[in-house]
Amino acid sequence: MRARAAVFGLAALALAGQAPFVQTTAAGDRLRPLPAPRFRRGAPPPGPAVAVRLGEPRQTVEGFGGALTEASAWVLAQLPPARRQEVLDLCFGPGGAGFTLARVPVGACDFSVEGRWSYDDHPGDEALAHFSIEPDRRGFKDARDPAYALLPLVKDALAREPGLRLVASPWTAPAWMKDNGAWYGEGRGGALLPRHYDTFARYMVRYLQAYRDEGVPIWAVTPENEPGGNGGQWESMEFTPEALSDYIGLHLGPRLKAAGFGGVRIIQYDHNRDAAAVRFTEAALKGPAAPYVWGTGVHWYERTRDAGADVLDRLRALAPQWTLLHTEGCVDALADEVNAPGGRFLGWRNDAWWWTAGAADWGHRWAPEADRADHPLYAPALRYARDMLTGLNHGLAGWIDWNIVLDRRGGPNHVGNVCGAPVMVDTAAGEVYVTPLHPVLAHLSRYFRPGDRVLAVDAGGGLLAAAARDGAHLKVVIHNPGDAPVAYALRAGRAWARVAIPGRAIQSVRVPLRGLDGPRKR
Repeated sequence: MRARAAVFGLAALALAGQAPFVQTTAAGDRLRPLPAPRFRRGAPPPGPAVAVRLGEPRQTVEGFGGALTEASAWVLAQLPPARRQEVLDLCFGPGGAGFTLARVPVGACDFSVEGRWSYDDHPGDEALAHFSIEPDRRGFKDARDPAYALLPLVKDALAREPGLRLVASPWTAPAWMKDNGAWYGEGRGGALLPRHYDTFARYMVRYLQAYRDEGVPIWAVTPENEPGGNGGQWESMEFTPEALSDYIGLHLGPRLKAAGFGGVRIIQYDHNRDAAAVRFTEAALKGPAAPYVWGTGVHWYERTRDAGADVLDRLRALAPQWTLLHTEGCVDALADEVNAPGGRFLGWRNDAWWWTAGAADWGHRWAPEADRADHPLYAPALRYARDMLTGLNHGLAGWIDWNIVLDRRGGPNHVGNVCGAPVMVDTAAGEVYVTPLHPVLAHLSRYFRPGDRVLAVDAGGGLLAAAARDGAHLKVVIHNPGDAPVAYALRAGRAWARVAIPGRAIQSVRVPLRGLDGPRKR
């Protein structure tokens, strides 16, 4: 199974499309088409059921996808052009996952090849006369294709999915705009100096203009990635909740509007599902940011024991008018095993690793002792499925993974913060490994498309499920995290179908609404 997944993953995953019924399992199925469930009228027999309430539409789907980073561009630059195109098709093409959301770092982040740079590294240049996105155009000297870079990657993704929604996120302002005069270090990332709030807002306008001039429209921005900071481990910049509201409401929002970018959505917060998410949201609602904010972005690094549904519910209750998006998550904290002498990533060409509860996040090793119980070992494929399905049922409108592709060690990352990814590449051998994360993501990204309405759903028998509808079809994704198979009744309207799902599996069903005889509200 492991060799087949590594060698034939690209071709096998491109066959299914949006079939009526597909399945991915720990046993080796990857988006395998199955006979469509046969619906019948009447009451189903007693037993586990997944019941979709067709007449209870909820939030509108914004999409699913991953991040386009300099690290991903570097890895793709090591591949022959034909194989690179296969990987991009796998992520963004109609025969692949069909990603419709992508996050792009604004300047350097930990997944930059070298780091510690911005688009204007000329101290005191408040007029931004030296601003340039040339670093995003410039390729990598040691690459097979030295001309390939971040901006060409973004354009390649857009060529495959013209409706791709790009979310731009800065990790830091130029160091000269910050109170510590540094990118990061000594336990903190530093804070934006108040006198440079407007400078940095104009910097973001220049970024939007430069990308627009390259034919790349930015759909949304987050004012700052992880404003709570990361302990100064890599590029970062801290804001208090009130300071972030002031920056958005008094500078970023007005500057975007004045420059003709009023339609670019502002997604506040962009950090973990924790108590800080509530504090930042309350400050944005009460402060000057409120008229400019479109949504709230959340990450998943606060805990692995659950999907943080309680926090999502609180955020939705606080600001029902704002869209909730998951803007980052990944299989993190691989550095201990990868960076040790002779170390290697155990998940390389090893499907079983992704389905087994052996992955440790940062908190499993480094969280305060009182918080360790929030960070048990987890199975990456199962965590991805749980997080997306639970999130949809608690208000999330979309879900963005971190890097779409990394090398076989989970990099490059200029501070060694290596992670897993849907696609991983042995850049020396030119071998591509499509990890189980890719088909799990595709179960959502292929079936739940922008504009669909999420529906209320009840799931029993230990199953998780989410449902959505477009004008003509009902789409349901079902996940069995347990080891034992479950036979369940899939109910919608006045119809039901008998379905069986293996242990540690995920299924996607697409069925015409006609004949289900349920209410047709949109």
